[in-house]
This record gives sequence, structure tokens and C-alpha cells, in this order.
Amino acid sequence: MKFPTVEWFQALREQARQRAETFRRLGFCDAAVGIRVLAEGGPGEGRAYLLRFDGYRCKAVEATAAPEKIADFVLEGKYSAWKEMIENIKANGGPDLKHSLNYLTLPGDPIRVVAKDQLKQDLFFRYNGTLQEFFNGAQHLETEFAA
Repeated sequence: MKFPTVEWFQALREQARQRAETFRRLGFCDAAVGIRVLAEGGPGEGRAYLLRFDGYRCKAVEATAAPEKIADFVLEGKYSAWKEMIENIKANGGPDLKHSLNYLTLPGDPIRVVAKDQLKQDLFFRYNGTLQEFFNGAQHLETEFAA
């Protein structure tokens, strides 16, 4: 499964479906989450996706050119930051403290939360556990990265 692609995010969605009870314990998540994987050279060459969470599941995954127009918030970072996080999750069965979404989105760190306003940005912190668990499904995927 190649990262980043719609198919990779759909495979994460399937992993989440298989662990439905885990997501029920975390509580509902009602958010449209943008994911922007920036090319190493900066904006313009990257890829973007929209993950629609509804209740206890990820309802839909789609590619989009401008997730900020649709999403409640966008998680944006360079390809290398996403790759390192995914590899760390795979190696450890979940992220170590320096590779969790919570840590990686601290000010000055490689992934940032972009939102139209503070209320939308706060949704990231409200649903952080669900989003982390969603990405933790990467431990079960054979992920290919571009050279």
C-alpha cells in the first residue's frame, strides 16, 4: 500500500472498522479532517485528503485539492514528518511520545493544525485520541514510501 494515496487512507479506515469497539470507547467524533502531505520542497506539490468522521467511524475518505475549504481543520506537514510518524507507529505498535499527533502538532513541530477559527482548531484537540487511534492502524499495513 503506497503512502500517500486514497487507497492507503481507505485501508486505515478498514483497520478502524475492524476495531470498532476501540472507537466506541473513545467516544463519538463528528469532524471533517483534512490531511495535507507537503512535498519536501514546500507547498504546491503535495497531496491532500479529506477524512469524514461520523459517530464512531470514519465514514469517507477522498482526495481533494483544497481540504481547508471543506474540513473543520487540516493537519499539514512535510512528507518526511508523516513518513517518520507512520514508520514509528509500525515499529512500536503505536507511536512513542515524540511521534504522536499530540506531540507533532506542538508549536514549532513538523505538523501543524490549520483551521478557520479557534473553535474549529479546538476540534483537533477534542478528537485527538480518535485521530491517533485511526493512524495507529498503520501498524497493520505494509506501507510503501516513495524513494
